[in-house]
Amino acid sequence: MPTGGTGVSRTSARGSANRSARRFGRRRWSRRLARMRPLLVLVAIVLVVGAGVWAVAFSSLLDARSVAVRGLTSASGLSPAQVRSAAAVPLRRPLARVDLAAVRTRIVAQLPPVKEAEVSRSWPHEVTVRIVERRAVAVWRDGSAYHLVDADGVPFRAVPDAAGAYPLVQLRAGRPSPQRAEELRVVGARVAAALPRLLLRRLDTIEVKTPDAVMLRLHGGVTVVWGNAENSRLKARVLAELLPRKAKVYDVSVPSFPTTRA
Repeated sequence: MPTGGTGVSRTSARGSANRSARRFGRRRWSRRLARMRPLLVLVAIVLVVGAGVWAVAFSSLLDARSVAVRGLTSASGLSPAQVRSAAAVPLRRPLARVDLAAVRTRIVAQLPPVKEAEVSRSWPHEVTVRIVERRAVAVWRDGSAYHLVDADGVPFRAVPDAAGAYPLVQLRAGRPSPQRAEELRVVGARVAAALPRLLLRRLDTIEVKTPDAVMLRLHGGVTVVWGNAENSRLKARVLAELLPRKAKVYDVSVPSFPTTRA
């Protein structure tokens, strides 16, 4: 007949076995979890990245809602509304998907007073356009039309006449082809850009016959034979030294050998 002590021993043995089984199960689960941890981390990263991509590129959380225009002045004759219209930024589209290069191209192509445009994203909802305007150096006369031109000879803004702070550049004679007229306009603009302020105050017109035959008409019927646009800054310095000598014609076409005629 089994004794009481034997029953207690069996119960204790079963308890021990159960505890051992539980410890084994925990260790096995821990090992399995350790093997799965890299995969779980990868899944978590993918979910976070996916949520971020969705929020930035596909949702309305970070969409384009406004266009800020910087660097615009009254000298261009443009308004911020005109820049926004030319930019044609697709509003309510995710900001990350706005084609900034295309926006810049549209602005420069459609607005001649704009020399350059820098387009950037301003998170969370704005596209910023920074304008670099063309700087006028002269007024180009083309028949009965007048346009401001920059130092590269690019006409960018119509004006009613030649009155104002800029010298008038015009052809001396004839009606050249559009290509030839553009070449002569560039020559005249390069000369105008090189003239100092004191000389501009005495200047009436810059007349361009050929790329090598530019003449300046000063107040009082004074003529300056300029030649081509090369070394224009040097020619301007030489002319400034000659002007105190009374003459009707100053020739600085060869600045190292200037001449005057009464």
